[in-house]
Amino acid sequence: MKNIFIVGMGLIGGSLASNLKYYHTDMKITAFDANDVQLQRAYSIGIVDEKVSNYEEGIAQADIVIYATPVQTTVKYLKNLSTLNTKPGLIVTDTGSTKISIQSFEKHLLNHDIHLVGGHPMAGSHKSGVLNSKKHLFENAFYILVYHSPQNEQAHQTILSLLKKTKAKLITLTAHEHDYITSIVSHVPHIIASSLVQLNAKHSINCALIKELSAGGFRDITRIASSNPHMWKDISFENKDNILNILKEMQHQLASTINILESNLQTEMFQFFEEAKTYRDTLPLRHQGAMLSSFDLYVDIPDKAGMVAEVTHILSSHHISIRNLRILEVREDIYGALIVSFKTASDRDAAIKALDDFDTYIS
Repeated sequence: MKNIFIVGMGLIGGSLASNLKYYHTDMKITAFDANDVQLQRAYSIGIVDEKVSNYEEGIAQADIVIYATPVQTTVKYLKNLSTLNTKPGLIVTDTGSTKISIQSFEKHLLNHDIHLVGGHPMAGSHKSGVLNSKKHLFENAFYILVYHSPQNEQAHQTILSLLKKTKAKLITLTAHEHDYITSIVSHVPHIIASSLVQLNAKHSINCALIKELSAGGFRDITRIASSNPHMWKDISFENKDNILNILKEMQHQLASTINILESNLQTEMFQFFEEAKTYRDTLPLRHQGAMLSSFDLYVDIPDKAGMVAEVTHILSSHHISIRNLRILEVREDIYGALIVSFKTASDRDAAIKALDDFDTYIS
């Protein structure tokens, strides 16, 4: 029976444990966490077979190790791994958001018959901790795997097989490809969202209405600024070179926009928005990214009593599960007063069909 040793029992580590425990009954799931409370919780809810209080003993028993820890913590573990007692052919993976620093250990570990295949599940939740773990957390989410040496191909295939039941979209990239792509689609957007929130906070001191009117589009585009600041501090420095390059490019883009406005260039301003809209409209709608992603339905309902209840009743009668429900207070350029969020695209499609005869506008 293979021993899967998971280090870190937070949301991601717990969700992996839950999935592996449910679908791989021929494997033993053991776990370690520096926080004994999280480890005890994981054991008490039955997602691990054995809790390990001694990290080095857990490593010695493992056939596969999964580091579900922050990148800088994982780096510390990897630095020391070759000095520990490990089984021949040990396979190691991680769940970190950056990959270059992780994969820098690949060649060294191979010299000690340890096979490193980096991993990054691009899934998450607004709720953290092992008690919020879900075996289906990674379903339809991109899960990126990274390795460089051909000697790790077999380990790569083993990890692919292990993760198959997560129903994630498994993609293999190089570490440089991964960190470059995520700097554009995830890391810099987090910095920009946080900058916008900082700007909002600064000006709201002098005008309270700024905060009050931020309940609509502003709240939506800055949602990711609510993410864990410790995690994003680490990510920012781990992927510093890529992030700096993109931020400097952003500086030039902002300078160009300032010039367009100052010079009153009407045509160029229109082209700026048109080009952005055209490209934005081609982006894929149905996938999950690095943070919590859901499938939203905008429903335009009359402003009268009972209408929200009517919508939820229709969905409930069709056995359609709702992830979230929000009423928009500020609706500039948004069609719909009610946002209904679903976990999957199929639930959203079923909702559209169920509400088709309802006297609403759905977008």
